[in-house]
Parts: sequence; C-alpha cells; structure tokens
Amino acid sequence: MARILVIDSKSAWRSALKDHLEGRGHSVKEAADGKRAVASACGDAFDLIILSVDIPRPGGYTTFKTIRDERPELTFIVTAEADSLEPAVWAVESGAYLLLAKPFALEEIDTAVDRAIERSRLIEQNNCLLGEMRNGYVLSSALAKNPGARSAYALAAKAAKTDVPVLIVGESGSGKEYLARAIHYQSNRGCGPFVKINCSRPETALDIRLFGSEKLAKANGQSVGVLECARGGTVFLDEVAYAGISVQSKLLRLLEEKWFERIGGADALFPDVRIVAASSQDLASSVERRQFCPNLYERLSRIMIKIPPLRDRKEDVAPLAMHFLQKYAAETGRPIASIEEPALAQLVSYHWKGNVRELENCIERCVIHCSGESIRPADLAVNGAASAARRTSQSPMKSLREVERDHIKRVLVQCKWNRSAAAETLDIDRKTLRSKMREFGFIPPDESQ
Repeated sequence: MARILVIDSKSAWRSALKDHLEGRGHSVKEAADGKRAVASACGDAFDLIILSVDIPRPGGYTTFKTIRDERPELTFIVTAEADSLEPAVWAVESGAYLLLAKPFALEEIDTAVDRAIERSRLIEQNNCLLGEMRNGYVLSSALAKNPGARSAYALAAKAAKTDVPVLIVGESGSGKEYLARAIHYQSNRGCGPFVKINCSRPETALDIRLFGSEKLAKANGQSVGVLECARGGTVFLDEVAYAGISVQSKLLRLLEEKWFERIGGADALFPDVRIVAASSQDLASSVERRQFCPNLYERLSRIMIKIPPLRDRKEDVAPLAMHFLQKYAAETGRPIASIEEPALAQLVSYHWKGNVRELENCIERCVIHCSGESIRPADLAVNGAASAARRTSQSPMKSLREVERDHIKRVLVQCKWNRSAAAETLDIDRKTLRSKMREFGFIPPDESQ
C-alpha cells in the first residue's frame, strides 16, 4: 500500500494511528518533533505525511515548509485540535491536501488517506505523462541541421522559458504545430492543457468557440469557451490570419488587458493562458492590406519564429526521416531500423510540397508496407515518393510559383473542380483555395460560359 510518516508529539496518539494504518496494510514511521520529522521525510521515501501542527522543535509551520521545500511532490494531511484550526489554515493555503480536526474517528482518517493516496498516484501518473510528452516534443538540434531550422528551434527553446505570446510562421505542413506543442510542454505550463483552434472557421463560430456565449448557456447550459477551458495552459491559434476583425479586436484586448467577456455577458473574465499563434500567410502583408490588425500583429510577433520549408533544408530530410522511422517502428512493433542509401537519396532529392507532414506520412506508410528490416527504394513507390523524386531530377527547373500553380491546377482537375474536395486534398481551407484560384486565374468550366 502506501508509505506514511506520522508526525505528532503525543506518543499514545501516534501509536494508535500507526497500529491502525499498519493494520490496513500501510508502512508507517513515526516522528515526535519537527527535527526528527525533517530528517526522516528528507531521508526516506514516503507517499504521504500526516502532520500535527502542535509539534515542537521546530513547530508545525516550519516543519511543513522545510519538508515542502525539499520534497514538493509529497502529499500532506494536516491535523489540529478543533479549538485551534484557524492557525492551521496556512497549511492548506500553502499546499496541504487536507485539514482534519482532532479528535477524529479512525474511519475519517481511512477516507482521508485513501483520497490522499489516490491524489499522489494521479500526480505521479501526470508527471510520467508530462515526461513522455516532453520527450515527444523535443527542440533537438539533431533534427535541425539547416541554419534556418536551427535558429527556429533555438528561438522556440528561449520562448518556452517565457510567457510572452509567440507567432510561428511557415508553409502548411512545415511543423508549426510541433513547435507550438514543444514550446508548451517545455514550459512551466506543460502540466496544463494545450488547446488548438483553427481560426479559418466562420467568424461567429470562432467567436463562440474562443470566448464562450451567455446566450447559448440559456439554451443548453454550456457557455465556456476555449480561453476558460485552457486555464493554466496554452491556446494555439492556428491560421490566425483568417480570424475576423471582431475576433482580432477581442484578442488584442485579451493580450493588452488580460481579460475578456463572453458573448452577451457583462462580467470580465481573467484567463490564465498563454497565446501561441501560427500562420502560413504573410501577416505583415495582411497588415498592409488592412486585413489584419497592426496592434495585434505587434503583440503576437514579439517572438516571431520562421520555419523554412523542407525543400530549402535538404540536410534535415535524413535525420527527420530516421526520427519518424523510429517513432512509427516503435508504435507498430515493426523491426525496421534503417533506410537504405538509395532510398535515402531519393527522399533527399524529392521536392516535398507538403513539407515535414508529407515526409512523416511517407515514412509511416513505408513502415506499414515494408517487408524487410530496412526501407528500400521499392517501399517508397507505395506513396509515389520514388517516382516523383526521379521526375524531379529529370524535369526542367521551375519557379516555386509555377510548381504551386501546376499542382493546384492538377488537383482541381482530378477533383472535377470540386473546391471542397480539392482544398482537403491540398490540406488548405476553402478560403485559401479561392484566393489561389483568383491569383492564378483559374475558372471552373461551368463558370466560364
């Protein structure tokens, strides 16, 4: 069961409590004063401490604070005489789990101990999960050989040590969300929630999702928005360029004044959240076109991280491919440990229009279909990377704009000019697709009459 330290100056009470708890299967040690308690708590492993506030040398408060400073993970149940509870309130305010008034029935301590042990177990599980998440979202230079990528990772590591808003800029699939999650899990907010919201949704829906609505509360009893749900954590505003002007003004007030109101509400709410935003668009140009609030841009871009596209960081393809190989081999239990040199050469020469996301998807499919212990060129043909790489090396060079235009046109034709299907295939939203169609002069056949 649990390892418990009982700290009480009254020997009869200590012995009775020790016998009772040991009878329930717990391992119990005793301490009669603060000095012995500190030595025992800091020298042995315990899951729970039951501390009486009236102990001598030093007193209960000093003992609690000393142990708490040395072993912050320990759970405390504090006990005090019924006529002297008020001085013991400091313990609960300082982090003790529970305050019990003496004398109490042994059944009460049983319930309190069970709850405290469950709390300790949950904290330990949470710490383990947090460790796994931090290990899963590392800002390692091993994955970034390219100078631009290394600079982005280094700046993200610095951002994790602050609580300042962050703006991450890069093409779709370049790893913006990965960096946002890494900043969150490597920060002091890592134990809190990470909530992602895509700002390309309709403005009214985005407004309600972010800030909540008192009007909706009357209809279905639910009025809480993302900013309240993410208390103590991070809100990730993906594709923030598409947020409407009304939402932008509310976000600006939140960043400047630290409060907001629900839609239809009158109370000021003060969320404890950090804002990390991302955009595949050039926000500076949006500001010049008066499509994005300049003050909000200034607030968000105090820390701006620019991620270069994967086609401009060829030196990162190999380490990223090996990273994804290890990840998906472990997840699927496949004994695949390497990528053959010819296959790796084809991966490096490929254009990667979908950036890191496309590379990750490619390696995941290879792991699933690979029949040997290493990925071969034939395995790449499963997702077209091999043949595409050969075509890239044999075709005349095109500008980035020409490649983008041709690819969008090809997808539109394949999807029979269904914009929803084409946007999904391209991994962009319909608004971006419409903008690109106007930019390149694409007119659907049924509209050209």
